[in-house]
Amino acid sequence: MNCKIVVDWTLGHWWHSRAILEKFPSVKKLFGFDLDPSILEKTKNRLKDLKNKIEFIWSSYVNIPKFLWGQKADFVLLDLWVNMEHFKDWERGFSLNYNSKLDMRFDNKNGKSAYDIINDYSEQELIRIFVDYAEFSIPKAQEIARIMVRERKNKKIETTFELKNLLNQVGLGQKASTVIFQAIRIETNKEIDNLKLMLDQLPNVLSDWWRCGIITFHSLEDRIVKNYFKDLSKSGLFELVYKKAIPASYQEVLKNRASRSAKYRVIEKIFIKD
Repeated sequence: MNCKIVVDWTLGHWWHSRAILEKFPSVKKLFGFDLDPSILEKTKNRLKDLKNKIEFIWSSYVNIPKFLWGQKADFVLLDLWVNMEHFKDWERGFSLNYNSKLDMRFDNKNGKSAYDIINDYSEQELIRIFVDYAEFSIPKAQEIARIMVRERKNKKIETTFELKNLLNQVGLGQKASTVIFQAIRIETNKEIDNLKLMLDQLPNVLSDWWRCGIITFHSLEDRIVKNYFKDLSKSGLFELVYKKAIPASYQEVLKNRASRSAKYRVIEKIFIKD
């Protein structure tokens, strides 16, 4: 396959990009996007031997048309898993296992932080997050939002442990609290909004007869991708490469436990003669 232009929408720690470049020596340029400047800098150093083929881009993947300059991509990959480095860096506020300031931004120099959302959002906005992204029932979401609003009137909720203790007060254990943390992170980084924007741009980004692969880890993300790919295939301009999502293999899960919830979907753009 004469694959020339590739887009890795979530470059992260480079594993996908290196594998693609090794499999397809015909690639002339790989555009690698990442919102986290510190991770992007580390990846630049790790891929120094391939720097002539990779354009490292500190930006959200929704800005891809700006960087492609009218070119079409032969293969587009989007891996929606959060880089584990974010959870290991206790100062970033991604994990409820470490006491730190509430931040949760992939790009911690821009945008609203988790602190801003928890302390400034209205009760109704918080309920929306917990229903839409944590998939809690409306009554439970209302209970959580109500206690947050009540507590922050007395004192701002500043740290991960303060938030965790608050969630414990409404009967949430470690697993349920983790889901709430995840929902707040999704809102902080506009992950669902950005995914939808990216999908809307896909038909104009991809070359004819070439493919887009998306790896999801969250049921909401997977439903969005599944339904969007299904609609594209009905248009007659795209074909589903696999009718069902491909899960991680048993061997992959043994190597990487986080992959157990991964689902991989692939779609191909069809060439239509005028």
